[in-house]
Amino acid sequence: MRQIMGELLLTKLSDPRIDRALTSVTRVEVAEGLLTAKVYISVMGTEGRQNRTLQALRHASGHIQELMARQMSLRATPVLSFLMDTEFKKTLDTLDIIQRVADEIQQKDEARLQAASEAGQDEGQTPAEQSEQTPPTGSTNQDQRS
Repeated sequence: MRQIMGELLLTKLSDPRIDRALTSVTRVEVAEGLLTAKVYISVMGTEGRQNRTLQALRHASGHIQELMARQMSLRATPVLSFLMDTEFKKTLDTLDIIQRVADEIQQKDEARLQAASEAGQDEGQTPAEQSEQTPPTGSTNQDQRS
């Protein structure tokens, strides 16, 4: 059902409020008796664009239901309700935070390497020579005696 809904969005709907390139069906939850279905969508863009798209889909739900009935062989086509999939947005936000933290860590590592390189050049040593003389972090005298 999710696949059919996605195809309908791409090929059969012509509402200018629905940007096909930015709208996708993320999941469909069909009730046990097949009488109703919750269609979760994701719309990339501003909150205003998301609201316009959701409003357009809700307005066209009867037409979409009719199009679905033509493509599916069910005794009754479920009544559709369209909802914004907030889980998808939360996942994207989480991935964005992870990427920013990874970038920050990489910048700090590069700054440390640059500082170590400059300190070694001041003393006439390469960073590799410095690392040979520096004990590993967290080691103690006991570790070195063993």
